Amino acid sequence: MKKIATYSIQQHQKVFNLSSNKKDFFYVELGKGSLFNPEPRRSETYALCFLKQGEILLQTGLQKQTVKAPSLIALGPTVVRSMHETENQPYMDIIFFTGNYLLEKRSNVFYLMEFDFFEDNDLHTSHLNPIQAKKTARIFNMIKEAVEEHHIHEPEMVRSSIFALIHEMDSFVKNYPAPQSHISEKVSPILGAFKRLLNKEYQQQRFVSFYADKLNVTPKHLSELLKKETGKTAGEWIDEVIVLEARVLLQNKSLSVSQVSEYLNFSDQSVFGKFFKTHTSLTPLQYRKSLL
Repeated sequence: MKKIATYSIQQHQKVFNLSSNKKDFFYVELGKGSLFNPEPRRSETYALCFLKQGEILLQTGLQKQTVKAPSLIALGPTVVRSMHETENQPYMDIIFFTGNYLLEKRSNVFYLMEFDFFEDNDLHTSHLNPIQAKKTARIFNMIKEAVEEHHIHEPEMVRSSIFALIHEMDSFVKNYPAPQSHISEKVSPILGAFKRLLNKEYQQQRFVSFYADKLNVTPKHLSELLKKETGKTAGEWIDEVIVLEARVLLQNKSLSVSQVSEYLNFSDQSVFGKFFKTHTSLTPLQYRKSLL
């Protein structure tokens, strides 16, 4: 099985109709008339997004939320994500960057792993108060100026600004934690453990009994808990994550439908095709053609 394709720096620039050939980072300002790609995807890069006005519908993994301005969004390379516009027109500044670029002159190669908000679906977004929004806008303006001026020290100036954004978001998250979830303390550990286990095992394990056994509950009890707290049964959670991954894989046209089926551990392509159509109303090939 070939490696799953993800969006590279160059592919991101193509999506935003930018002619820049930067290989390590690039900045983009999105507003009215900008292209928001609603299809789920991964990226080779990290991204920090400043939602200045309006709102977006953001999906990271299986978690969907409406993000309202002003907010700062952090996304790591492994995160399957999609963004949708709403009637409240979004205006955003985004800086994409690779880990190698950011850490080029640092001895701590694990630096980015210290910040959970890049990978944890519950921490990707931070709603900003007026003071935080002004700080964030000031840093993004420095990035914009360095890029537009083609400053002689552009890479170093952008790198410094990214570090500032990361440290500011870390401060926002730690000093102003998000409101507590409605999920009860008794149920929350099971839900969290199920989501982590599902993220790790979904390719090979799609029976509710497997997850229930690992969590020391019965399949019925697990599904009832999940249905009560999330509105979806365990089986529905499992199906949804498989469909999401299938959509990401099918965007990689170097992979045949048969290879996608094999990667997701279906017994054959026909079974995969029926499963995919049941959940999307499209065959895998129809879905792939719809992306053109």
